[in-house]
Amino acid sequence: MNIDWTYEHKTYVLSNGVRYKPDFLLLENEEFVEIKGIFNFENDLPKIQQFESDYNVKVTILQEKDLRKLIKPTPFVFEHLKQEWKSRTKVRGMDSFGKRNPMFGVTQSESTKAKIRAKAKARFANPVFKEKFLNSPKRKAYHLSRQGRKTGPLVPRIILSCEMCHKNFEVLPHKVSQRKFCSKHCSVEAQHGKTTLTDPGIQALAHSFALENSEKIFSVKLNKLKQLFQPLWDSIAKEYKILDIRTISKIVVGKPCSRKDFLYYLRSYVQNVRGTTANQEAVELGDKKPLG
Repeated sequence: MNIDWTYEHKTYVLSNGVRYKPDFLLLENEEFVEIKGIFNFENDLPKIQQFESDYNVKVTILQEKDLRKLIKPTPFVFEHLKQEWKSRTKVRGMDSFGKRNPMFGVTQSESTKAKIRAKAKARFANPVFKEKFLNSPKRKAYHLSRQGRKTGPLVPRIILSCEMCHKNFEVLPHKVSQRKFCSKHCSVEAQHGKTTLTDPGIQALAHSFALENSEKIFSVKLNKLKQLFQPLWDSIAKEYKILDIRTISKIVVGKPCSRKDFLYYLRSYVQNVRGTTANQEAVELGDKKPLG
């Protein structure tokens, strides 16, 4: 069998405005052949049927299984023919990308760019096409993703009531058992409210710790604060059952704060109790943070 053919020789515009380019045209009988690895009946079949109806032609659809049946009686091997075809023709495939793709680095001429611009303007001049384009779900999802927003379906939230301020807040279903408060502020306030009677004891414990470890407090490096304060946290947790450092800092300092601010508070306390000696020690150690 010796039949002349051409590959993707022309793009046809269908009556519904869709553009379609058949794979092969058999020149002997003007018959078109479409090669499909995986045929999408929902998207591809209506387009092919519309093409046959508009141009009164016949399109034969061949999938990989059909090609294997055609080649089986011949001495050829399907995989070898497939590789040879990709090496000789400008076919874009999964194994023909980057510099191996024949179209890599190929730029369009100015005349081609002008044609593309003209056709784009003509399409947008159609109000039906313009409205369809602007309201396209894919376009909206693209712009949302560029803004860093999720585009997929959102998981329904569960509405809970804060045990402290009684405001409603939303949480994911798997966090319902973990959340009781709407914010960290309410969490600290609630925990602090449960320890009103123990506040003086915790304050005294922190102050005595500062006086006993005054040298370490004025010489410690900021990246060693966790090790310095860990004995204090452990003693408070053992005696008062309070594990939240923010709650401890609010009891001692008067507000939730970081370990660094907690350190500066204890330095100020030691300075007030022992006078200027502590202040001079801190200055000699090169601590530029003002005390008090």
